[in-house]
Amino acid sequence: MKTNRKVMILAGGKGTRLWPVSRENYPKFFLKIASGKSLLQTAVVRGVKLAGRPNVFIVSNREYRFLLKDHLKEGGIDFPLENILAEPVGKNTAAAIALGLRVITARGEEQEGGAAGNVDPSIFVFPADHLIKDEAKFIAALKKAEEAAGEEFITALGIKPYRAETGYGYIKAGGKLSPKGLSAYEEKADGGRVIGTVPITVAGRAVEKFVEKPSVAKAEKFLKSGRYFWNAGIFVAAASVLSGEFEKNSPGIWRGFQGWDGKNFDKLGGFYKKLPSISFDYAVMEKTKKSAVVVYDGSWNDLGGWDSVYEVTKKDKKGNACQGDVISLDSENNLVYSITGKAVSLIGVKGLRIASTDDALLIMAEGRSQDVKRAVEKLKGREELVNHIKVRRPWGSFKTLERADNYKVKVIEMLPGRSLSLQKHSKRSEEWLVLTGKVEVELNGKIYKLNENGRIKIPKGASHRLTNNCRKTAKILEIAHGSYIEEDDIIRMDDDFGRV
Repeated sequence: MKTNRKVMILAGGKGTRLWPVSRENYPKFFLKIASGKSLLQTAVVRGVKLAGRPNVFIVSNREYRFLLKDHLKEGGIDFPLENILAEPVGKNTAAAIALGLRVITARGEEQEGGAAGNVDPSIFVFPADHLIKDEAKFIAALKKAEEAAGEEFITALGIKPYRAETGYGYIKAGGKLSPKGLSAYEEKADGGRVIGTVPITVAGRAVEKFVEKPSVAKAEKFLKSGRYFWNAGIFVAAASVLSGEFEKNSPGIWRGFQGWDGKNFDKLGGFYKKLPSISFDYAVMEKTKKSAVVVYDGSWNDLGGWDSVYEVTKKDKKGNACQGDVISLDSENNLVYSITGKAVSLIGVKGLRIASTDDALLIMAEGRSQDVKRAVEKLKGREELVNHIKVRRPWGSFKTLERADNYKVKVIEMLPGRSLSLQKHSKRSEEWLVLTGKVEVELNGKIYKLNENGRIKIPKGASHRLTNNCRKTAKILEIAHGSYIEEDDIIRMDDDFGRV
């Protein structure tokens, strides 16, 4: 069996199901749940174990590229920036997988004559935001899926259900799989001679059909049948098979990539925006005749809601699962997930799910996780849905202290060696005061060096850039004033992070 492997981790989507802790610009894969590492950090470590660091790729939003690099470094992972593949715009999982496949294929073509260039790699695709505790069992299941992939199947990992779940899609398993080119009742020796009639199969089963999220009644039938498995969005396939099935079943997506060399991301945006926004299941898996499923019966959770977080979090004797500073009196079976630093006190309550941040608080009854999206709908257009008070950027972060219609006060934390983009604003002026550190300010082409307590005014329409050339993080107080103070009032002229 070939051992040339590539791992593709999908780190996209909106952070709404675990609102308010996750946000549109801070998806749940950044969160630390039931572990000292984030879901993304754990997924990358898993991928490295499977394929080695140079062979792990992350497909994500362009805005997250440098944030992901820094986030992984915080977890002790020195991840190569060139393996973080930036989508110009989110287009669902079909386009994301096709993007990763095109890059992997292009890099393989560069290695002409080398072993990696000659071997058709196994592609492992899995999301960045799943919690998997049985690592050894999970890796074993992936290797079984790789066996089926070696026989030209696109193999999905089916999670053995333990409850009648209506929040997941399902895979219905069919008959056994036969090796490529062999009858199910032939076994051939090295010379090609038929030596018996014992059924020959490979790991996994054929996929009979994919099923959308079912009703409660159907989910209960699925659970009893033993033939239906949760669709986790985890796939294994040979690169050549994956390419062929994309071309056959989703030509609109596949043709879009043929004019791109898989290297120059500056030229990716033009056609990528025109691609259909569809799932990989719909684009390929529901149409291909090469689908298979391998069952994984270990610990798995996609953390699709606060009830799922309660399920995986360590509990006290009263069944309370708490993260943060929590005091509990006569309370049972509650979840408190607080990232505020504020004390939370529970008195005489049962079955609550509480998530607390600096600017938002969620309190809900157990069993209502699917209704969080209804609350999110009502928040459309509000900042609490998009960002935390502290917003991370490739150059560092900023935290809003106070805001009104015509002004905003925030603290900027600038990482060592980083710079803001060279920019200007058409509707606001700014003033910077250095709280700690030393910075350099470019203002209308002139350079100003500011020490601690130094300040400078940035007129409306002036080009400006802030740089921290020191070895320590610098803190700057920013006061913006104008008729419009939102972050999208910005014209970038130059940027170290490719955001122009």
